[in-house]
Amino acid sequence: MVETAHFLGYESATLDEAVFSVIPAPYEDTSSYVKGQSKAPRRILDASSQIEDYDEESGISVIDYGVHCIKPESVPSGSSAEKFVKEQVKAALDAVAVPVILGGEGTVTRWGVEAILPSCDELSILHIDANADMGADEDEESHHQTVIRDVLKLDPQPHVCQVGIRAVSRYAFDSIMDDNIPLESFFMSDIDRSDDESWHDDIIDELRSPVYVSIDITGFDPAVIPASGHPEPGGLKWWPVLRLLKKIASRRRIAAFDITELCPRDHDVRSDYAVARLVYKLMNYIQIGGKMLEKPAAE
Repeated sequence: MVETAHFLGYESATLDEAVFSVIPAPYEDTSSYVKGQSKAPRRILDASSQIEDYDEESGISVIDYGVHCIKPESVPSGSSAEKFVKEQVKAALDAVAVPVILGGEGTVTRWGVEAILPSCDELSILHIDANADMGADEDEESHHQTVIRDVLKLDPQPHVCQVGIRAVSRYAFDSIMDDNIPLESFFMSDIDRSDDESWHDDIIDELRSPVYVSIDITGFDPAVIPASGHPEPGGLKWWPVLRLLKKIASRRRIAAFDITELCPRDHDVRSDYAVARLVYKLMNYIQIGGKMLEKPAAE
């Protein structure tokens, strides 16, 4: 029996009742700079209990739909975590619930994509990040900064659209420029020069349903979410990202999403709270977007 936890302070719904399944992945094995991502799922859930449950933008509350939430402490450590997370993603999909993976380091994105890919004829990935996560060369050992390179090797091959990129290796840049690789990147240097948000439509045009949304919080400017493993300056702002996610949810089916690379700080809860709010906002956008699969009627 998997132990459940609270999200936004509410008791966990059963998986059969739930619209979303929150799956912690407190995995941290290859982080290369600031450590602490393994603490993120617990800190996000703790912060969520302080969020007002009514969302004035969407006009709904978490009590309007069910959220199943797994206790972070019930996730096995080390290499066993991958198998557990993939099993929970599959269980959520079988119950027609949207998997929500809370990392942990960025490696867990590959777990989520691998788990959902068998249920898709094709899959688009929206990857918000500062780093292209392609590594330095094709044969580099897999770790949290090669996750996009690794998912592009899966079959069927997903199409990846990256947003907020501003830290790349030469290998990554050459891969982005290669028309034979289904990888489109929107560099922060281009986004920041835009006078409007027309880049939102350009991004959505790159995506086909279903969409897997992966948000590495380094994609945000550190002024918005400072506690990350790689606080790269010059990132995305809060409301432009939320408006992008809202538009995607209204025009494409978001089948799953993850949040990674939060590195909580002692005595500073700003980032924990912001990420918890981000999770809730994206849930609401998916809920009101009208593209979700319908759960089977109860007998």
